[in-house]
Amino acid sequence: MSEAISTRPRRFALASASLAAAAALAGLGASWASGSRLSELPKGPVLDRAIERGTLVVGVRRYPRPAPPEAPTPPEPDGFDATLARELARSLGVKLELVGLDTATQEAALREGRVDLLVAGVPATTAPKGIDAAPGSYDTGSGLVVALRKGRVQDADSLRGASVCVGEGSGYAGAVSLRYGAQPRSYPSSVHAVSAFMAGECTALAEDEEVLQRLLKNEEWRFYKPLASGLRPPSDAAIRLPQGDEASRDYLAAALRQWRADGTLAKARGARAGNLQFEITLLKDGLVCHS
Repeated sequence: MSEAISTRPRRFALASASLAAAAALAGLGASWASGSRLSELPKGPVLDRAIERGTLVVGVRRYPRPAPPEAPTPPEPDGFDATLARELARSLGVKLELVGLDTATQEAALREGRVDLLVAGVPATTAPKGIDAAPGSYDTGSGLVVALRKGRVQDADSLRGASVCVGEGSGYAGAVSLRYGAQPRSYPSSVHAVSAFMAGECTALAEDEEVLQRLLKNEEWRFYKPLASGLRPPSDAAIRLPQGDEASRDYLAAALRQWRADGTLAKARGARAGNLQFEITLLKDGLVCHS
């Protein structure tokens, strides 16, 4: 069953710092909708219902953050997904309700009307029945693949058949599969994927280049090296909604264009990179993020 998520104070000093980083994401784009012409665009049934009830209900990815093994934290919304959902709600002048969903329940939640929209990265299936997608991707950027400096894979050509850790909803899964013939292994989040890679569960790791370039500057990452750069997801990280509502779809497409054009996307991606760098750094201190 899906579960409504709300942010709670952390019980640990380190995790509190992570929350502060997430708050930075939440504060991005405060003026995203102010002065825009989005409010003048028509809305279809999906968005009209949200406006009428005064709340936009958005399904997002969720996962636990790194925490001491004896006191794990509950799953929380993905900060990047939540940022876009927050900006959409603000543009409509309504409150936001985030609903954390596992991959297997996302499409059902949308079809059954438990959420108005899905903001959960690249969908696992293409053009699922009864579900539409607003044109345009809300998570653009170049990806990077890294591996052990002295591992069995020493160049991009050797990635064929190799296992590559990726986070759930990552477009880089399709990129490494199509471009290099690699075998992506999906984990609940980018932090989980990095943890699995560092534990030796995969030969390589694919993630946003900004995130990995930051990590490679850390001392504990001196054992890893870049293998392939310039990855471009073959599929969009699309905002999904019920099929048949062209007006709502067009509004969301316009919102995505503004999300990219006014710099909010770039700021959100930078904040995500910093947040992930902090959370991943906690892994070396014996903190875990597995549920």
